Formats: sequence, C-alpha cells, structure tokens
Amino acid sequence: DTASLDRMTRRVGIGLTAGPSLATIDAALVEIDPNPIRLKPVELIEFLPVPVPPDLKARLVDARSGAATTPAAMSELDTEVGKLLADAAKKVAGARLGEVEFIASCGMPVARTSASSEESKSDDDGGAGTPPEVVRIGDASVLARDTAKCVVSDFVPAESDETGVFSTADAVLFRHLLDDTRTIEWHRKPTADTKCGLVVVHFGAMASMTALSGTGRVLRSFDCGPGNMVMNLIVQNAVALGLEPKDPKDEALAEKLRSGGMRFDEGGKIARGGRVYHGRTRDAPIDFAWTAPFFTRSPVRRGSEADFGMEFTKTFVGRFPKEPPVRFAEVGKEWRNVNDVVRTALEHAALCVMEGIASHVGAVSGSGNHLMGHSGSTGRVLISGGGAYNWALMARLRELGWKNLRFETSTECGIRADAAQAMRAATLGYLTLSGARGPGDDEAA
Repeated sequence: DTASLDRMTRRVGIGLTAGPSLATIDAALVEIDPNPIRLKPVELIEFLPVPVPPDLKARLVDARSGAATTPAAMSELDTEVGKLLADAAKKVAGARLGEVEFIASCGMPVARTSASSEESKSDDDGGAGTPPEVVRIGDASVLARDTAKCVVSDFVPAESDETGVFSTADAVLFRHLLDDTRTIEWHRKPTADTKCGLVVVHFGAMASMTALSGTGRVLRSFDCGPGNMVMNLIVQNAVALGLEPKDPKDEALAEKLRSGGMRFDEGGKIARGGRVYHGRTRDAPIDFAWTAPFFTRSPVRRGSEADFGMEFTKTFVGRFPKEPPVRFAEVGKEWRNVNDVVRTALEHAALCVMEGIASHVGAVSGSGNHLMGHSGSTGRVLISGGGAYNWALMARLRELGWKNLRFETSTECGIRADAAQAMRAATLGYLTLSGARGPGDDEAA
C-alpha cells in the first residue's frame, strides 16, 4: 500500500545468519536504497564472519542431537546465542553502529524435531517422509537490548529452510543483472512473465536454486542437492571414516586430516588431486547418492542434515574400495583415498545443479544488463556461498554446462559470494520493516 511504500527510504542495516556447521555467525552491514534509478539497491559496506566459541558450539551441537532439549537448557542457549548475535552486529558495524537503523537476525539452526520425518509419509513426496522442522534460536530481545537497535526476527518462519523464503531477496540483490528491471521499482510486483532469465544457486550446506524471470519474478525456488554438506563432512571426519591422502608424501594434508582442524576443502585442493570413482553400477557411490529419499520429493523441496548428514556420508564413503594396508604407520591399516572420495562427492554436487536446471527450470534465456558488461546472448547461472570459492567445483560446472549457459560466481557480478546469505537476510528484514512485498512473494512454484 502507499503508506508502506512511503516508509521505504534509504536505510543502513545488518543481516545476521548462521549455517548448520555452527562454526560462525555471518554478519553483513549493508545500505539499502529503493530508488528505482539506482543500479544496485543493496550495497555491502562490511562483512565479517564471527567465530562461535568452541564451548558454546559444543553445547549447540549437543542441543541439535537432543542432549539439551529441556526448556531450561534451551532458554539458556537462546540467551547466549542472542548475546553472540549482538556481539557480531557490533563488530561488523564498528564505528558506524550509530548509522544502523535495524538488525535482521535469522538466529542459529540448532535443533530439529524428527518424529514427523520418520513417521509422516505422503503421496506428494513419494513416501519419502516430511523433512524435520528447523528450530532457530537467538533471543531477539537480548539482541535488541545489547545493541539498542530495532531487531527484525520474525521474517523467517521456524521452518524457513523448507519454504524458500530467501528466494524473495534474490530478486532484489541481483536485479542489476536482469534485462528489464532498470526502470522498475523493485519493491513492486513484477509482470507475470514465465521466461527464465537468471539462475542463482546458493552453494552452502545445501545447494539452493532460484530461477528469476527478466523482470525479477521468482519462477522456481528449491534445493537441488547436498551442496557442500557431504564434502565438508568427509574432510571433517576423515580419521573416523578411515581416509588418507592419495599422495603418501603429502604429510601436510595428512596432518590436517588427523588433527581434525579442516572444516572444508579449501579451494577444492583435495578434489583436484583425485578422480571420480564410478565403480560397478550396483556399488557406485554416485548411483547410491541418487537413491536418497530427498530426490523423490517434488519441488518445492528443501534438504537438511537429515538427508545428507553423517549416516549418508558413511554409506557413501563405504562404496569406495579399500587400499592395500601399506605406506602408513599403522601396520595392517586399511584406508580409502580421501582425494577420490571428495572428488566424487564434488561430481555429484555439480550434477545435482545441472539436473536441477534441466528438470525443474528448463531453458535459461539470455539475460544481462549492458551496463554490467553482459550482452545477454547467453543464459547465466550465478554461484554464491562457499561453493563459489571451490575452484574445482566452478571448473566442473563450466565443463558440464551446455552451450550458451554461463557459470559465474556472484562476486564476479558485484555480490560478494560469502556475504550473499547475510545480505539476503538484511534485505528481507528491510522489506518486513517497511511493510512492503518483495518482488518474488507468492511467485515460487
């Protein structure tokens, strides 16, 4: 309504998000300006990943496993996470805290209810069961008290990972890359076109795909596959999974794996040293991965650790052949090649992106703003999140992409890849605070 649009003025805000790894809180300080002549409505001022203290992280992991689900324990964690969120907001704002008008917090996803996921079956999901509910904690009142700022925390429902609510923000963040948006006020509902002009894939724990029309309409929003989750679990639990480097002289990698200090395959270095293991048809790891119940659900579908967590990862790794018990210190030790395992998991993740585009998006037409140096003759797929920094993954996606499909990182297009999720949160918080609809609301199919 008009009153809502009148409130849509330039604002400086903060977006706070955290992924299922519980390692950091991502904080983004942004400036949002709805002026239709502005090329980019959302500008990143500062981004800071704030580490979660080890003792708090351990308790959050316990809570996620159900070890601390009493009301008193969860209330205490809720308060502590709220204080940590406030600390992250103050750190990212620094001397500009006085300019901040709002903080949009998604909290931390730490607990899940699993009863329905085991018992609930439906015809719609092919008997795969309902994904467990995501529970986010982080007391907003504590955050507001410690920062003395307006806090928006109810724009993301508890089951947000299953609704694709973040797709609304993609139509705002990436409007400068679309053909027909330069003269459109981005907070208004776009025309009802159905031609896909841009695909955005947030490659976090899950690979979340959003298809946008040339006018910014959200055509599709769904999770297409496990993203970084399986690759990260392999690296983080290499010792427990019996994995060693392919190269016996790579003592540096061996030490990192044994110490448990690796959180992810930085730059895709481990994957680049391996080969895809195809195996026999019945035993092939990738063939097994495609049998996950997640892939029997029809979009809109959302995945979680319940789909591609440690249980899935152990079975996936178990499909690889054991190497001869030589080379390493422990006599008679059987081991598997970590490079091939990670490379194969990367291959499946890349194939999931291609399958998502082919099966659920279709043709991606040429899109692009001439001011951004793109002619619009090819379809564009943007990768944000941690996957954008995995050079082996980006190279493989570009190899798999068919003619006239161009894979780019969101950083190359003006949106810092690792800050994209926090920027999304800030954008949704802004829309909620202003009482306005986002351009993608109620459009995802």
